Amino acid sequence: MHYLRLSGLIPANKQNEFEQTYRFAIVQIPRACTGYNISKDVLNQDVYHFTSYWESSESLHVFTHSSTFLMIIGAFNTLGKLYENVSGEMSVSDN
Repeated sequence: MHYLRLSGLIPANKQNEFEQTYRFAIVQIPRACTGYNISKDVLNQDVYHFTSYWESSESLHVFTHSSTFLMIIGAFNTLGKLYENVSGEMSVSDN
């Protein structure tokens, strides 16, 4: 399982537009995505976190080159400032 996390600062006066763009984009996320969410930071209501989970590194790679991904990245950068774009493999414990 792999993950992608995007975090960025969206000023209060741009948050409605950001949320509208996000709602439009999420309906286009492919089925290879096993789950996703967007949340606001508890300590800073201007910070949004988008996290998604992927079946494989290949499906994540395909997504990061898609128009949907570019739309989400563009919303962060146009309406505020993207400051985190990280992805990786999730480890599984055998406990």
